[in-house]
Amino acid sequence: MLLQKAAGSRHDVAFGGKPFLVVPLCTSSLMHLGLERILSGTDFAVWHEAIRNPSQVPEILDSVSLLFIVDGNDSALEPANLISCLKMRFPGARIVILADHFKPDAVLSAREAGVDGFCLSSSQHDVLIKSLELVMLGEVVLPSEVILKMSEDSKIQEARVTSIMERAGQDHRKLSQREAQILNCIREGAPNKVIARRLNLSEATVKVHVKAILKKIGACNRTQAALWATRHILPEETTNP
Repeated sequence: MLLQKAAGSRHDVAFGGKPFLVVPLCTSSLMHLGLERILSGTDFAVWHEAIRNPSQVPEILDSVSLLFIVDGNDSALEPANLISCLKMRFPGARIVILADHFKPDAVLSAREAGVDGFCLSSSQHDVLIKSLELVMLGEVVLPSEVILKMSEDSKIQEARVTSIMERAGQDHRKLSQREAQILNCIREGAPNKVIARRLNLSEATVKVHVKAILKKIGACNRTQAALWATRHILPEETTNP
């Protein structure tokens, strides 16, 4: 199959007469065959073979509208390194992860790495095709069930923060909302670097807050602070969703 480049912008480039080229990243030929079948008759052409390593992608493909579809169920792949390599070699390409399910934390990490879409392998064919089209138009696609789960997690976290603030107020050691957020992160075992990234703060600022928190609740270290936070939250609030 030949790669033909027409005059004009990169979006005029066609692969087999189609505007978008899909490159599956997986170790199983089943996903590749499935994508070929599903995307037949659409604006997407599927690369003739599944690729396991970004280094195997021909440089010439950088001149087309590329969509990488990563098999999120493939334990043999290392998504973080893989995505980083793809973004470095093909900064203009779009990336979608296809999997049976997604964990909110993993979605956030993948988004930070540069993933543009998350599609469920159980999706109807027309839903999957439409999702891929939206990604190529510059939209970020996320399954509704993941959005709902993240929303639920956010509400639980907010409830925990409120509980900590109320308990601290009862003990006449009032914590600010930010301090309560950080204390909740400490209770979960998050280090300062992770807390800083999660709350969009500098690590130095987090250290200052941690010092103030320890003083207010009378704890000598982070372990004692975590135990204090656990004791001052209702049992049902400490249960992971």
